Amino acid sequence: MTYPGTPSALDLAGKHGRLKLIFGVSGGKTVLRDGAWAAPLKIAKSFYLERSGEAFIYLLNPSGGMVRGDSYVLEVNLEAGAEVFLTTQAATKIYKTPGGGVEQRCTFRVGEEALLEYFPDPVIPFAGSRFNGETEVLLSAGATVFLGEILAPGRTQRGEIFQFDRYYSRTRVYNREGVSVLWDVVDLEPGQWNYKARGLYENYTHLAHLFIFSGGIKPELADELHEFITHFPDVLGSSSLTCRGGIMARLLGKRSSELEIVLRGCWDLARQRLLGRPAPIIRK
Repeated sequence: MTYPGTPSALDLAGKHGRLKLIFGVSGGKTVLRDGAWAAPLKIAKSFYLERSGEAFIYLLNPSGGMVRGDSYVLEVNLEAGAEVFLTTQAATKIYKTPGGGVEQRCTFRVGEEALLEYFPDPVIPFAGSRFNGETEVLLSAGATVFLGEILAPGRTQRGEIFQFDRYYSRTRVYNREGVSVLWDVVDLEPGQWNYKARGLYENYTHLAHLFIFSGGIKPELADELHEFITHFPDVLGSSSLTCRGGIMARLLGKRSSELEIVLRGCWDLARQRLLGRPAPIIRK
């Protein structure tokens, strides 16, 4: 999973966190059927914030952030009909990683007619850090998935803007036939590029995306999301259809807080169109 020219995090001393969760349906609610984890990753008990029976799961990392050599693996399996919302308890901080980097791999298997919603808090790569991430989603028939994420340029309150060494994140999504419906890569190396150049970040500093996958997606929804985004003058972005059964929205902004508002609005709009119910209020 490493990118060329970079030592694997596994070659260095660090924390090798693991988290494997299996969700099913019992008594009209989604329940955790089985789970295993290794420090520093763990979860809080399931919450139920709406009457649908969807389980709301908070991913916990008491270590406070990722340091050189850390490697995290998250594997989540949803059985048929299960509904799960996943988020983190705080932003993911990537500390300086001299001579190495950190890795994170997420695999989501979404069963028939199941719902997965994954909205972690923003990722903050500190100056001198290297991050290598990979997310893989395997869709079954009738599955619906929402993936949202925000990437900050660093500790902006300290004037730390694009001082990280490299941020690499690859997202791959496959349908039940094993056919690719999305292959997306974010590969940022600030020392090699002028991110203020036209067509790149220009005057913006924060990046966000929302991926939506469902058999019920229609082209009109992508247009609705684009129109919604245009109502925010401080955010630049748009949405478009993927090659098969999906929508991707990409956003640029100047603060995480404003991108969170736009992401939530897009999620709420799409959720109502696809599921017939609004986005719930998430307790943090």
